[in-house]
Amino acid sequence: MKPLVECVPNFSEGRNPAVVAEIVSSIKSVPGVTVLDFSSDPSHNRSVVTFAGEPDAVEEAAFRAVKRASELIDMEKHTGEHPRIGATDVVPFVPVQGVTMDYCVQMARRVGKRIGDELQIPVYLYANAATRPDRVRLPDVRRGEYEGLKTAIVEDPSRYPDFGPPRLHPKAGATAVGARPPLIAFNVNLDTPDVQIARAIARKIRESSGGLPRVQAKGVFIAELGVAQVTMNLLDYTVTPIHVVFDKIVEEARQYGVGIRNSELIGLCPLDALLDVAMHAIKLTDFSRKRVLDLAILEAAKAGDLSAQESAAATTIPLEPGTAERGRVRTGEDVVTSKTRSLDERRTGMTDLSQFIQDLRAPTGAPGGGAASAVAGALGCALLEMVSGLTLSLPRFTEGRDRLAEIRSTAAQFEAAFRDLTAADTDAYLQVEKAMKLPKNTPEEKAARKEAMQQAFKEATKVPLDVATRAVEALELVPDLLKYGNPNAITDVAVGATFLETAFRGARMNAEINLSSIKDEEFARSCRDTLVALGARTEAVLSVLKTHLAQAGLSG
Repeated sequence: MKPLVECVPNFSEGRNPAVVAEIVSSIKSVPGVTVLDFSSDPSHNRSVVTFAGEPDAVEEAAFRAVKRASELIDMEKHTGEHPRIGATDVVPFVPVQGVTMDYCVQMARRVGKRIGDELQIPVYLYANAATRPDRVRLPDVRRGEYEGLKTAIVEDPSRYPDFGPPRLHPKAGATAVGARPPLIAFNVNLDTPDVQIARAIARKIRESSGGLPRVQAKGVFIAELGVAQVTMNLLDYTVTPIHVVFDKIVEEARQYGVGIRNSELIGLCPLDALLDVAMHAIKLTDFSRKRVLDLAILEAAKAGDLSAQESAAATTIPLEPGTAERGRVRTGEDVVTSKTRSLDERRTGMTDLSQFIQDLRAPTGAPGGGAASAVAGALGCALLEMVSGLTLSLPRFTEGRDRLAEIRSTAAQFEAAFRDLTAADTDAYLQVEKAMKLPKNTPEEKAARKEAMQQAFKEATKVPLDVATRAVEALELVPDLLKYGNPNAITDVAVGATFLETAFRGARMNAEINLSSIKDEEFARSCRDTLVALGARTEAVLSVLKTHLAQAGLSG
């Protein structure tokens, strides 16, 4: 398979079709790139373009689009509902086939540097390409938007860009460039003009406010329709599917006496995300994508059982490069929900794990046991999600369905947290290394180094303590999952619990080794008390698990 990368730049222009056409034309001017979709929204005053191709061509097309937008869009005159920091607000690279997430990270950094150097536009790296934890989330990068960033980039060192000058471009502002898995831009229009209701619903459902995992949301007013809208990015539909978000909005809107007018997708959407919606709507069970006629025809053509002409005539799915394959091959952080993937597809989905293993075995201090403990926690949570979701998909299991749905959602939130903690543990270790390398030639330098090391050891203790706490909290979902879950999946529950126990024990050891270097006795005592209490809670859950395994004739 030739390597394919998708790019989905967002431009701060949605009211002038001629400007958008010029930008799209600049992308099409690069050989080897196919524009898959583009759309504009006047209220948001924003356009989204989706194109794909081989990596080198995609890099060049992305740069040309940013350059053309900087020539045509004046941010000093821009207004719109959507948050933004520049003429080209965001440029994400998405792995499609034959490339890893790490490769897309390197693409983002190359293009970001070129934008900064050649166009003198400040660039912030975000998502998987971020070099700092406070720049992973786009809302954090966009804080203050264009108007606020104009001052902050000059006065606040924490807002200095990764590339380019520490000042906004006079017309084009700044740009965020990153690498990420596929996301779904999904909007729901309410049948009310009251934007306060939309904002209240957005607060309720977004992850940052304690809502649905991997969901970003904001309430806005759509002037041309005269309605309030909940506008969203679904960062991982395998964690929170479209139908879960929609049903939650319906539920929250009902409390205000409000209904749903309609919903819309912006840009392209993975096929499996829509299959999930269809399966939910008609309560379809035991379904796999092998039973989708169009996809079966494409697979047959790929295997040589049909000619390309026959398959093209028989299917409504376009065979243009990068389109038919988008819904089938998912790489990077995506988790394919179907258990019927081919061996090649399973290997493709392992790219991030393979990269982590490669980093883990390298002769360096990080990532190490702490990061591996967090990964164990994520694996444990994924198994709890699988068992609860599997049980919910079977109508014969009628008892405890609300609790199973709650377990699935909570485990998904913990899984996302463990992913973040994997990186956080590595960062914390690197801060300790950095403190150790500080100069110690004078008494002042020695004192400063000692203080820096103590602070670094504290931070390096907090991360595994967080891993240990979340591992135990996730482990405490197990008794109810054993009670209500499909009994045929008891070993999956047990393996998940074992991973979570490993996450706790590994994190506890890492916290304890750091505590031995901390002079703050009160801090150390508090941490040790917490670890002892978490250990007792762990043993309580394991005792319940052992009883269930014995009743099932398993040794555990």
